[in-house]
Amino acid sequence: MLNISQKTIVKGNALFSEYNGAFVENFVAQELLGHGHKEIYYWTSNNRAKVDFIISYNERIYPLEVKSGMSTKNKSLRMYGEKYHPTALSRTNLRNFNRGS
Repeated sequence: MLNISQKTIVKGNALFSEYNGAFVENFVAQELLGHGHKEIYYWTSNNRAKVDFIISYNERIYPLEVKSGMSTKNKSLRMYGEKYHPTALSRTNLRNFNRGS
């Protein structure tokens, strides 16, 4: 929908960096839908914190924070954890990926 090239998405540039967060969140949403999650939810706390996805699985609730870069900040996830005490807090970012030679 952005009408940008594949090269821009893969290699990135200043234009793509504006849309990167939304692009990554959309990708995760599509993956969740593709794996059977029929409804997508998020959590906010009076505009002070936002967790990108709240996932229901085996009668439990799991929060998932999605980061588009290398950030390890998780203030929103911590706030959610302090309030609801889930069995797991999850964050995904690009730290698990590297470029092969």
